[in-house]
Amino acid sequence: MRKALCVLFAAALALMTLLGTASASVAKPVEVNLSGPAEVGAPAQPDVSAQALSCGSGNMCAWPVGDGSSSRCGWGVADPDWQGGDVRCSWSGTRAVRAVENAGVSTSYTRVCLYPGANYSGSVAYWVARGAEAPNFPNVLIRSHKWVTGNTCW
Repeated sequence: MRKALCVLFAAALALMTLLGTASASVAKPVEVNLSGPAEVGAPAQPDVSAQALSCGSGNMCAWPVGDGSSSRCGWGVADPDWQGGDVRCSWSGTRAVRAVENAGVSTSYTRVCLYPGANYSGSVAYWVARGAEAPNFPNVLIRSHKWVTGNTCW
């Protein structure tokens, strides 16, 4: 019995040490690559390949439905606030993004980055490569986006 208590005490002490280390570290932003349907990491969705997403050339479009069948919001430029910017996406405050297409054509930009917070903020940034679709976008609220050059959203 005494040996079991010693082992239990040692395990609890080790766990408390790990928890103290984890809480002292600073969280870093995370980027999620959504350049292709296979990399989305969302739960399996019904096959929506019969209906392709439709976004005008040069734009970035988002939908609250995975098949892109309704309520498209589209931009030709970056937008720091989908709810209060020049282009207002009426559903973005209450409905999550389920599909995105980056129909950007400028070779100056490699991807569009999407952020859960206004002014390109949040702990996670999702990105979709130029010319790519993400019909199974993670079911998350998005508030801002911008096109970027290079390999990072931050």
